[in-house]
Parts: sequence; structure tokens; C-alpha cells
Amino acid sequence: MSEVYTLMDLPKGFREAGFLGVGVTNSIVSVRAENADWFKLAEDTNAALMRAAMAAASAVKSTSMSPEAVAVRVLLRSCGTLQGVILLTERGMVAEGRTLARGLIENAFCIAALLAAPATFLEMLKEDSEASRRQQGKFALAEQLITAGAQRDRLQVAIDAIDKKAEIMGPKKLAALGPLMRQYLFYQRLSDDAAHPSSKSLHRYMLTEASHSGWKGYKSGAGDHGENAATLHSAILAALPIGVGITQMLKDKNGNAEFAELCDRFQAMPPVPPV
Repeated sequence: MSEVYTLMDLPKGFREAGFLGVGVTNSIVSVRAENADWFKLAEDTNAALMRAAMAAASAVKSTSMSPEAVAVRVLLRSCGTLQGVILLTERGMVAEGRTLARGLIENAFCIAALLAAPATFLEMLKEDSEASRRQQGKFALAEQLITAGAQRDRLQVAIDAIDKKAEIMGPKKLAALGPLMRQYLFYQRLSDDAAHPSSKSLHRYMLTEASHSGWKGYKSGAGDHGENAATLHSAILAALPIGVGITQMLKDKNGNAEFAELCDRFQAMPPVPPV
């Protein structure tokens, strides 16, 4: 192909530093202004999650693998993940923000499962850890990452001691434990759109003809206001059930009422483009 494809109309400093460039940094105020209501709802949801997390961390004093203690750890993880989505989205980093939003949906599945079927979830969590260790060990042996000798023998013994029935905790199976099975579709969409190097996710970096008759170059840069709104929508959609679930589990009536109000605000928000 003789034609040279170039990246056009990039913000100042993008060619040198990408989303860390000065042009993207200077555009944060305008990106936030374009979706002021969505950013406000996301930040209010984050503040509510942080209040719930601090209260839960102070209240839950139990064994490390009690349902409540595990839920607090999932909640703390969720706070950082939602904050990451907000920080990425204010720079217009669509794929990156949506990848984290997908992680929030997984966290929501965990909280819902801890509330609906805690014993089953904790057993799945244990099995997931064992299955992961077994797979890593088998890979290390198969690829000869550990040479023959006492260390290799000890690893083989450790692998053999792990229950062969232990399975990796798949997100669909996890979602089925609680009432959030419908959100599994959003998980799938975010996986295809952002988290995995799929045909759809890679299409984001193509500049296509308006007639869809072909493509005319590569593209990169910040997402538009619709894409950014959809990213925040996906993150909040996952974060709210986390807040509702944890406050229900810990019988935090004030916190639960706060998340109910946030759910009402979420329902009243305008539609966003599909992921």
C-alpha cells in the first residue's frame, strides 16, 4: 500500500506524551464541563462509597475470611477503581476507563454474591486461588522455568496437593449467584469494546470513510462527550449496587438511604450512547 497513514488533529504534546501531554491536561476542564452532570454523579457516588468504606472498615472486626471482611476489601478495591475511571475519563481515555469499569462490574458481582450466597462465594474464592496456583505451577514446569532438582520436585508436590476439581471463578458463574445477572451483558460489552484486543476495540484506532466504504488512516486521542458519558454511566451502573449491597449487609440504614437517592438520580439521567 503506497499511501502513508498519519495521525491527524492531535492535541498539543500528544505525539510526544500521549494522554500525558499538555494539550490533554489543559482540556480536562472542558471535558468535565461537557458532561458536568455525569461527573457530578460519579463523584457523589465515589464520596458515598468512601464514606461506606471508612465506616465499614471501622465496624467490621472479624476473621479475615468472614463475608463481611471480604466485602470490605472488595469495597476498598471498588473505591480506587471508580476513582480511576473518573481520572481516566476526564482525559478522554475511553478504552482505559471502560476497562476499569469492567472491573467494577466484577466487584459488583462479588458483593451481590456475598449478600445472596456467602458460603458458596467464599468457597469459589478459595477454589479460584487454588486453581490459579495450580495453573501457574503447571506452566512453570511445562516451560521449564524451574530446572530439575529439589525446587522442581517441591513444586510438583505442591501442584499434586491442590484439589484437581478447583476451578477458576468465572464472571458469568459469579454473576449467577446474585441478582445482577443482567449486568453480565455490560461486562461482555466492555470486554469486547475495551478490555480485550478484539476487532471492535481495535476499530477505535481506525479512521473510516463516512460512507463506510473503507478506511483512510489511523486515529488516536480523547473520546467525545458521548463516549465519555457512556463510560461514566457504565462505572456508576456497577458502583451503585456495590454501595447498596455493602450497606444492606452491614445494616447501615443511613448509607443505604444515601445510595437509594443516588440510584434515583441515576435513573433520571439522560440516555447515553451504547457501549
